[in-house]
Amino acid sequence: MAAKDLLGLEILYPIEPIERQKAAQFDITSGNWKQHPEQSLSQQLLNHAKQAGNHRVVLSSESLFWHINSLQDDHAAWSDQLDLEVILAVRDIEEMLSSEYQQRVKRHGEQKPFEQFLRNRHFVSSHHRKAAEVLSTLKQCNIPVNVINYSKNKSTITELVFAAIGARQVYPSAAMDGKVINRSLSQKELQTLTVVNALYHKQFPWISARLSDALAKQLPNVLSQQCRISKGSREKLYTINNEHIAVINQHLAVDQQLISEPQPPRQEDQSITRERNQRIREEEQQSLELISTTLMVAIQQDQLSKRLSNGTVDALIQLSHSPELSKESRIEILEIAKLNRPQGQRLSKLLDQARLD
Repeated sequence: MAAKDLLGLEILYPIEPIERQKAAQFDITSGNWKQHPEQSLSQQLLNHAKQAGNHRVVLSSESLFWHINSLQDDHAAWSDQLDLEVILAVRDIEEMLSSEYQQRVKRHGEQKPFEQFLRNRHFVSSHHRKAAEVLSTLKQCNIPVNVINYSKNKSTITELVFAAIGARQVYPSAAMDGKVINRSLSQKELQTLTVVNALYHKQFPWISARLSDALAKQLPNVLSQQCRISKGSREKLYTINNEHIAVINQHLAVDQQLISEPQPPRQEDQSITRERNQRIREEEQQSLELISTTLMVAIQQDQLSKRLSNGTVDALIQLSHSPELSKESRIEILEIAKLNRPQGQRLSKLLDQARLD
């Protein structure tokens, strides 16, 4: 959306047309960088720099985060040709793991409860461990880094990124004001999707993504709730990841640092709590209705997409003439044929006649 304005500042944001269109419509995207297994990260960056000429290039992707350490392996190949700077967004550990778990539910058919998910990974936050490694690598490679605490700056994160790349003046504030691109699931939505995954994911592996996208797009302002965690698990979580959090906090101002120990529960005003609970109940009903409708339509569309061949439809029509069939069976057979040949006029007449007989 701001690509043209960025070009005016000699900043290039290279993105494929399909992804550009999705981003312009505020749909969910994965950024503008994709890994090419046949090329190293440094070679890809060098190619971007060559194509950009005198322009600065901005690349964004979570997958880039997982590959950036490879720059240390071939430092000599790029160090005198590239002037790199990294913007790294980090989150509080409970929020990060809650988000990661939700992503597993939404995109990968996760069925286990949150605490079992944590136990299976021995309470290690791979994102915080990796962030600490990345920061150490960047320091060794003399690459400057701008670390932003997303948990403290959710509402202004995009504006902070524009400022970090020297483009604050072209930040599209009017278009972005109040815009929700994606959101976490509520507790009820999360519980429902884990059940849906258990029932349908094996047969329809795309189902949880279809449902979660519908929820984010059609009910963008539903209150999200962080995944619940027991006191003992919370303490173990901070103890095991303390070293990584400490490394990250060295790169943040004191008032911007990640939470490094379990926090006592907040005391809320009772009237606010009642209003919030009422809103949650109303939103739960909306979410359940949307999930139910979307699930039904998605499964029906999947079945309709698996069309029977013309020969099979002809065989069904022939079978419908059998005198041994009951009226109900004849109608069911013709309805199946009609679904697979919706424009067939003769078939429509046969189905109408079967219903009248």
